[in-house]
Amino acid sequence: MELPQSVQDLIYKSYPSATNLKGLSEVEQGRVYELSFENNNAGYNAIVGTSSILRVAATVGEAVPDSLVAQVGRLAIRGGKLSNYRKIVYFDDRVAYGADYELNGVKYTVLFLYGNVTLYNFESQYESKNIQDLPVSIQQYIAARNKPNPEFVNSLTNLNEVSRQYIIKNNELTFRQCMVQLLPDGSKQYYVWVSFLGTTDLPVLFNEKGEILWTGSFNRIRQFEQDFNGSPALWLPNLTSKEITYFRDVLAGSSEFLGFNLDNFMNFSRSYRNEYQNNVGYELDLYNDKNERWSLCYNRDKKLVYSIYNAQ
Repeated sequence: MELPQSVQDLIYKSYPSATNLKGLSEVEQGRVYELSFENNNAGYNAIVGTSSILRVAATVGEAVPDSLVAQVGRLAIRGGKLSNYRKIVYFDDRVAYGADYELNGVKYTVLFLYGNVTLYNFESQYESKNIQDLPVSIQQYIAARNKPNPEFVNSLTNLNEVSRQYIIKNNELTFRQCMVQLLPDGSKQYYVWVSFLGTTDLPVLFNEKGEILWTGSFNRIRQFEQDFNGSPALWLPNLTSKEITYFRDVLAGSSEFLGFNLDNFMNFSRSYRNEYQNNVGYELDLYNDKNERWSLCYNRDKKLVYSIYNAQ
């Protein structure tokens, strides 16, 4: 596909020796593009906006190093197949190495950065701090709530009057940034961070249609202490017995979750049913005894829609 001149200029500015520049797809119509090019005998794949390069991955041309294969083999996620080793450069010039990882029939991407191993359920992602890079439907959703919501604030009976007046004039939602995730099936998800009533930043996960797949813990504001300047509230788990049983069975049925369970008090206390307006989501923040971590997000129907594993 033909690339805008502004996009081509961004590539040639950062990679003056780039050749064979090819447009692969329009990730966001008229705003974000995926392309490939060659530079110093290496193949590159890039995600580029109209004003900046958002992500670049370069073919390394070698097998995954034995040291990294061995590192993965010692972790809870061992047993999968590593392939397509590559160098990844992000918009803030962070450099990491990544690979495809197939485990129990599921395709993941594994990232090696600063000695950490991170596994996630999307092929690649890029970050945007410009709301104009997002689908119009998501922009409209946030814009409709980018104003005070005094009716909701007045319903917070846990807050004293000073605290209520502190937030009552703040906008309900204000866009912060977004991680756009490209999934193995070619679809996209938008992990959007918003400021909620000017008190905390929370995520909302959208699909390409602007529908909410999962929501962060907006309902925890009802557990805040009366005074926002005081000590933080002790979050109380809110999963029902039926929900706890369901997720225990899910975790017990997959080898990569072996050792991560809700019988651990700390794991149980970090697992929560999130609610925002009419949207429901579940988050499980789980550790094993080796300090490995799974962050799992399930939608209303308890389908896994987002997952990240990390080991230090």
